[in-house]
Amino acid sequence: MTTPAAPFAQKIATAAYRPGPYRLPDGGTLDSCFDPYRLAGDPQLLTETAAALADLLPEGAEALAGPALAGIPLVTAVSLLTGLPAAFLHPAPKGHGTWQQIEGADLGGRRTVLLDDTARSGTSLLRSARLLRSARLLRIGGALLGTAVCVLDRDAGATTLLADHHLILRTLIRDLDGTR
Repeated sequence: MTTPAAPFAQKIATAAYRPGPYRLPDGGTLDSCFDPYRLAGDPQLLTETAAALADLLPEGAEALAGPALAGIPLVTAVSLLTGLPAAFLHPAPKGHGTWQQIEGADLGGRRTVLLDDTARSGTSLLRSARLLRSARLLRIGGALLGTAVCVLDRDAGATTLLADHHLILRTLIRDLDGTR
């Protein structure tokens, strides 16, 4: 596993950084935010980021899963690069079409890596992990999950929370200054 060189990490931070204030779902605020759509909207940077994320995948990974909306372009890019099948997670079951909450590749019994843009407290990643694990318990195509990979870790407790739930968190960048 490698970590990106400081210039590449700074390139991601420069492209995707937005000064705040930024309101969090829990009501708190941040002085700055990471805008994954700026990263995903730049084909060259997305390609470079996908390669760096692929380097963080654990040996033996068999599939990828990412939550809507920000995780989907990242999962798609890493899937294209690695050839690993991908699944996409809705926050709630769709109210039309397939009515499913997990779409895309069948993850049943596959060693799957959860991939997303940002980790802060870890609650969003944990919610996605629980969805993937409960699908396995319900025998509806659930994944074997032990690793989550993110572009940015805001260092607000995600590593500890996920470890408490038997998930390893691997990230490219810690906080928005581009450092590891």
